[in-house]
Amino acid sequence: MSNERFKVVDSIKVIHSDVEHNHDDYNVIHLNALFSAEEKHFWFLHRKKIIYREMEKLVPLDSSIIEIGAGTGGVSQFLIKQGYNNLAVGELHFQGLKYAKSYGINDCYQFDLLRSPFEKEFNTVCMFDVLEHLSDPDLALRKVHTMLKDNGYIFLTLPAHQWLWSREDKLAGHKKRYTKRDIHDELERNGFEVVKNTYFFKLITPFLLLRRFIYPDNNQPVSESEYGDNISINPYVNTILDYVCRFEHSINSFIPDSFGGSIFVVGRKK
Repeated sequence: MSNERFKVVDSIKVIHSDVEHNHDDYNVIHLNALFSAEEKHFWFLHRKKIIYREMEKLVPLDSSIIEIGAGTGGVSQFLIKQGYNNLAVGELHFQGLKYAKSYGINDCYQFDLLRSPFEKEFNTVCMFDVLEHLSDPDLALRKVHTMLKDNGYIFLTLPAHQWLWSREDKLAGHKKRYTKRDIHDELERNGFEVVKNTYFFKLITPFLLLRRFIYPDNNQPVSESEYGDNISINPYVNTILDYVCRFEHSINSFIPDSFGGSIFVVGRKK
């Protein structure tokens, strides 16, 4: 991308400087909590392993990759450690990009996906638990389609099943939870062929269902004190769920692919 299309602020490439003001439903406090938790919280640790396990099957190490909605850059940092060195991150929030810089990620862009300036620049676009935050996911997918080179891949993770909706979803700024059919149809109608579509976090689904009843969404506005609460976890519970996820990995091929706490999807640009 030409340097004329962005300005550099604190080593971060700012394309859309107004972007944070247009997306103030996602509180920066959440990013601070994420940065503190993502290296020890079972959910983030196992999701990173699943992402890498699938990416290494399809994406060569020298591929041009961008992670959109990268948060603090924790996933990208992990992928870079595995050898994916041609990797950029894009994020709405400047604070998240500052965290990504602290991880040693060089190419950090502040921009709005829905006004993306990129065209046929990447072999792979990643959006990990991002699409469910967007009011117009179809437009977002069309923009990703434009960003990708021919036969490029989109990698997605998403929260699964609307019947698992709880107050935690409200705190996270979710618009919806998905089924495999939902995301399959969204990808197909926006120019992608679905090459992988599976549930994961299957064995913790009962815990997520229990959470729905313990912390139901009461449709009340989120208070300042609540932000970040959905990331904190009791260390003993964290250890137990870590072992549950390890066990799931060892027996995953024997578990029906009809439920789970999250969805992993890969689409290829038609």
